[in-house]
Amino acid sequence: MIFDFGETLATGKLDAKSYRQQLLAYIHSLGYALSEKTLAKTLDGMLATLMKARKENRELTFEELYSRVLVKLGINPTEEVLSHIHGLYAENFTVEPVPRVTEVLQTLYGRYKLAVISNAMSQLPRLALEKAGLTKFFQLIIISRDLGIRKPDPKIFKYALKKLGVKPEETIHVGDSMEQDVVGAKNAGIKSVWIKNKEEPILEEPNYTISSITELPKIINRYA
Repeated sequence: MIFDFGETLATGKLDAKSYRQQLLAYIHSLGYALSEKTLAKTLDGMLATLMKARKENRELTFEELYSRVLVKLGINPTEEVLSHIHGLYAENFTVEPVPRVTEVLQTLYGRYKLAVISNAMSQLPRLALEKAGLTKFFQLIIISRDLGIRKPDPKIFKYALKKLGVKPEETIHVGDSMEQDVVGAKNAGIKSVWIKNKEEPILEEPNYTISSITELPKIINRYA
């Protein structure tokens, strides 16, 4: 059984204003006289590059994106600097496990092979799962940054299947995104459980639809 991360296992949001202020202060502490306007323009350019890649279901990593940012600003993108910036990003990204997710995972753990596939440029999903004490439930955690490809590309699902040693027809993918999770799973030959927590057009009919992850064990017990 494969899970999406964001809005499925946890919810989260970046405090962009605070992050950019702290990033600017850090750059100043390194001895660079950089204006807020210049930093904002450079970061916006980075985000445009990221969005272009993501339209093609490609993923760039936090490190390569910020290396480009730093080079444009005339700053040497050392591993230490990049690590510090990633830390600032993580500090300003509030993540909370969805209610009763631990209980759900405890119910499924041991009965099924559990994995996570998350679309993200940073290590945040791994860090958040570890902080919440949820890592122990999963045999495999894949972030799109690891492979350079994103859901709904079926290759990321097939990679997970190979690592888990399971067949598509034996697998269920659980997620909240119609395009990334439902369409992605179907294109990989995997059944889907759609957590419908917002209005989205139906692009593919999911195998099962629930409104909360707490309904998942009942669905699995009924149809597995």
